[in-house]
Amino acid sequence: MGPLQEALAAVGVLIIAAVLGFNGWQSWQLRRRRARAGDGDAPPQHDAFAPTTPQERREPGLMDEAGSEAPELASTVSQDAHRARAAAMRIDPLIDAIASFMFEQPVPGESLLERLPRSARAGTKPLLFEARNAQDGTWEPLRSGQRYMELQAAVQMASRSGALNAIEYSEFVTKCHALGEVLGVAPDLPDMAEVLEQARELDSFAAGNDAQLSINLQAQAVAWGMDYLRQQAHACGFTAGQTAGRLALVESLDEPGQGEAQSRRHTVVQLQFDAHAELAEDPATPVARATLLLDVPQVPQALRPFARMREVAQQLGDALGARQVDDNGAPLSATALDQIDVQLQQLYAALEARGLAAGTPAAQRLFA
Repeated sequence: MGPLQEALAAVGVLIIAAVLGFNGWQSWQLRRRRARAGDGDAPPQHDAFAPTTPQERREPGLMDEAGSEAPELASTVSQDAHRARAAAMRIDPLIDAIASFMFEQPVPGESLLERLPRSARAGTKPLLFEARNAQDGTWEPLRSGQRYMELQAAVQMASRSGALNAIEYSEFVTKCHALGEVLGVAPDLPDMAEVLEQARELDSFAAGNDAQLSINLQAQAVAWGMDYLRQQAHACGFTAGQTAGRLALVESLDEPGQGEAQSRRHTVVQLQFDAHAELAEDPATPVARATLLLDVPQVPQALRPFARMREVAQQLGDALGARQVDDNGAPLSATALDQIDVQLQQLYAALEARGLAAGTPAAQRLFA
């Protein structure tokens, strides 16, 4: 290691030490204030909280660099589906590091909502908040009109952007301490070293069990007009999304909820093509290639996503007179696709064994 690398390493160590020291100082300050309150000052009465003024990796499958970007799955679903997916995003100890706030008396939900951090992120990692309802003891997203005995704040430990790092975790800790300050409750935080180790292990697992697959449909003689491609895609079940150059095959699946089974809509396969052609004024603008995309961890295995992808590739390819090719233009044989299918069964089994079955909310968050 040269002098420059040694200097940079030393600076990095000093930065992390400073952040950890600041977090420790915050914890000490909060404990000291609470100790003073216990000696004489009246402690905060949570029931009296008054509303304040609102302030405003893919494991390579069939794709190469041309298709390595994660599909924008959420852009193809309705607003109702957006809300349903948001409601399904719940804290999960399999992928989240969790801090707890215990209240001596029930706290109104609106009071908690107004005191949450403005930015629900720590670096690139999302934050989630849930509370235990004082009436029935269930954990739920915060709601106005309800009262809660305990609050949990969580930071996601890994995603396709990588593992949670020390700076991101320190930002989470800082936000938890700031929230504890306004609530008058010290947060119970997990150990940083343990969290970062879990994050690295989870990231390693995700990197080894990720797959985004593609099948390209290549025009053989004459390129298709944009309107003709769209017409044939619609006949195969694809619908328009909010992103130019993408259509989606969306299917519903009944999934168990807290009571009766609930139907959730999933983007099973996407069809990607030249966005400039779709935005062009001439509806006959030629398109010579379209790509079917499958983001494996995002789609429940029960929907048979790879089989559906192959079926649609055959159906749409026949309608367009197209060849099925890989990203290098080489023909895709049924034997090669069968081998991919065998590998996918192993991937599904690994996700299931980890408790992160494909298409579940936790898996969708981890592989995003």
